[in-house]
Parts: sequence; structure tokens; C-alpha cells
Amino acid sequence: MNNNVINKELVEYPYLEKPLSVYTLENGHKVVFAYKKSPMINVSSWVKTGSINENEENNGVSHFVEHLLFKGTTKYPAGVFDRKMEELGGIINAATWKDYTFYYINIPKEHHKIALEMHADMIVDALFPIEEIGPEFDPNGASPSEKRERYVVIEEIRMGEDNNWRKVYKNLNSSMYEKHPYRREVIGTKEIIANISQSEIAKYYKTFYTPQNITTIVVGEFDEEAMLKLVQENFKFKDNDDIEKCVPDVANCEIEIKNPKTVVDYSEVNTGYLMMGALCDSAKNLKETIALDLISTILGDGKSSRLYADLIEKVENPHYYQLESCHYQFKDGDNFLIEANFDANKKDVVVEEIKAQLEKLSDITEIELQKAKKRAKVNFAQESEMVSDIADAIGYWMTVCEDVTLANEYLSILEEIDCKYLQEISKKYLSSEKLSISLLLPKGEN
Repeated sequence: MNNNVINKELVEYPYLEKPLSVYTLENGHKVVFAYKKSPMINVSSWVKTGSINENEENNGVSHFVEHLLFKGTTKYPAGVFDRKMEELGGIINAATWKDYTFYYINIPKEHHKIALEMHADMIVDALFPIEEIGPEFDPNGASPSEKRERYVVIEEIRMGEDNNWRKVYKNLNSSMYEKHPYRREVIGTKEIIANISQSEIAKYYKTFYTPQNITTIVVGEFDEEAMLKLVQENFKFKDNDDIEKCVPDVANCEIEIKNPKTVVDYSEVNTGYLMMGALCDSAKNLKETIALDLISTILGDGKSSRLYADLIEKVENPHYYQLESCHYQFKDGDNFLIEANFDANKKDVVVEEIKAQLEKLSDITEIELQKAKKRAKVNFAQESEMVSDIADAIGYWMTVCEDVTLANEYLSILEEIDCKYLQEISKKYLSSEKLSISLLLPKGEN
């Protein structure tokens, strides 16, 4: 597939000395170069696929592919890439989420050539050797004699099943969505991973690991012309036009919970666990996204937040062990979550207290707003300090928001947000009757 440059765009980016160079190659591969004076260089590739592109038959395949990409290519057998990068002082890792899968190397800049060459080779020529995948087996029966990567991922799933917060989130997540693929767990199920075939794994890889679906980002101090040539020489994508294109089983966003509900589960726990969740507009709706971040800071981020101050600090005998809020950004609609670990005997009180706190968001003070804005500015600035942080931020803007130029609007939009707007967003998304609730309680609780 041809990878000549068809477009180059210079994009100003907050806190960097030089604009980003955003290249679009003829095959659709996007390449972003960011200049940052540093002894390290970060090379990363963001693939626009995750659980959003899965279905009931292959749920978890994105995460499985992430594991298997490190298991060998035509040029480098399994383990060679990892050992070589480690010898050179590099740090490698990968992650899978709902909208994306990404792979990165952080390495001393003098070794950037071999790092980029091996990184590209892994992305474009994964082999998925059957001896690395491991045999199919019954995950509820005896363990296989060959404990290969299939077994490793299933053990990861089992560990998650024993995690109380994971149980609560799984129940909440599946209850918030009607049809959207976000309702599924990213890690998948034991049954699917234990039995998905090598051919199905390879088909998924060939379908979504295409040049037009990948953004490669290089951050650091380097010669741009030479680096572009390296990318063009090493990212030799194969022609996959014969692959039948897979699409999500539902393409429509869900930005509100159609049927809010309370889901109660029981387990061998000594305390209660709660998550309340709301669906919101997509991450690219930047003003609403920033507003929800500010609301999360005011409501439940740290000891100065409302939840902590009102329900823990000011109470003589508080019944909470953990209480916070968070805001997750996604391409097809964000999540706003409130999490509580509490005395299980107080479950009804806990639900009503948190709902009351949500209603109080109709009155946000200027002092609270300015304090939250200050924290947002610090966090935003810190994203441009390290080459790895810069790469992560650019990957987010390019992949989740699908527009890196939005980064330049962040601070001006942040400044224009006032208390009235936060109150409007709170009412729009966070009224207690619009949220679903997931509870995990000790067995025997009424």
C-alpha cells in the first residue's frame, strides 16, 4: 500500500515550542510529530478500535489482540522485541479501551531508529502463532497443560471477577446502555477468549489494523525529515482489501439512559459498594466535557470536594470508607460516575444522601468554580511536560475527539464557563432520576 505524503498540516499545540506536524499519507495512515526537548523519544500508535467494534461473538478480542501483538512477527520471534527494548533502556506497554488500542515505546533518543523499526514491524506484521495463543479449552474445567496467552488473559478475567468494584461497574455499565457496544466489558468473557479461533483473531486484526485506522505519534527531539522517511520505510501495511469489513452492531450514540434502574447484587463482602452513573454527550463536545470535569472536581475529587466535606469530614460518625466522582470521556458519549464504599447497613441512607448532593449542584459558587478551574489548568499544563504525556494527550485528541485542533480551544472554553453553565449541565445530565444505580451488598442483606 502506497505511503507517500498527500497532506501536511501544521497545528499549534499548547505549551510546545513548535507546531505539530500532522501528515496524512496516501494510504490513510496519519503521522504526528511533536517537538519536545528531551533525552527521551516516545513512539506510539493509536488504533481506532476497541470494544466499540466488537459483538456478542468476539467480545474481548481487541484486548486479546493487544496481548498477541507482542508474540512475534516474520522478522522477530516472540520475546525479541521486549528484550531488545529493555536492553536499550526502553519502556514498552499497551492498553485497550472502548474506543482505542494503543502501543508505545519510551526510549533514549539515540535508539529511536531501532525502536521505531521494531514498533512498526509489530503493528503491521503480527503473526498470531498458534503456539503462542494456546489451545482452546473449557474455562470452567481443568486448566490446559499449555498455559499460553489465552490462559493468561482468562486468568486476568478471573482476577477481575474477584474485584468488587469491577462487579459493581459491570452491572452499572450493562444497565446504562440499551444496545451500544459500550455496554460490554473491554476484557471480554472467559468463554469467548477460551474458544475464539486463530482465524477469527487474525480476521479482526486485518480488518481494523489498517493504515486509515491508525495514528502514529512521535514526540521528542529529532530530525523531522529523517523521521518521516523512517516511518514511510517501516510502516509497510499489507493489502487487506479482501477482508470483509466489520462494523459495530449499533452505530448510534446513547447520551442518556433511556430506562434508569437500580441493580442490586450480593457477594461475600463486609461493606457496601455503590456506583451511580449518567450518560452524557461525546468527548468532542468540548464545552460540556470540560464542564463535567469541573463538576466532578467540585463534587467528588479529593478531600476538599463536596462529597467528602459534607458526608465524611463534617459527620461525627461517617458511614463512608470511600466516596468520589469521576468523568470518563468516550467518542460516542461520556460517562459520569459516583462511587461509594460504605457501611452496608446504611445503604438506603447512602443512596438518598448522594441524590441530595446531586440536587445541590443547582447552587455552585464562584469560589468552587475558580478552584476547579485552577486544578484543570494545572492538569492541562502537565500534559505537555513529558514526552509520554504529550503523546498520550495527542492520541486522545486524534482518536477519541478526532480533532487535535480542539486542544487549542481548551483554555479559552475553560475560561468562558460560568456557574450558571455548570448548573445547566448538572440539570441536563445529573438529576438523580436520570441516573442508574449499581449496588453490591453482603449476602444476607435485605
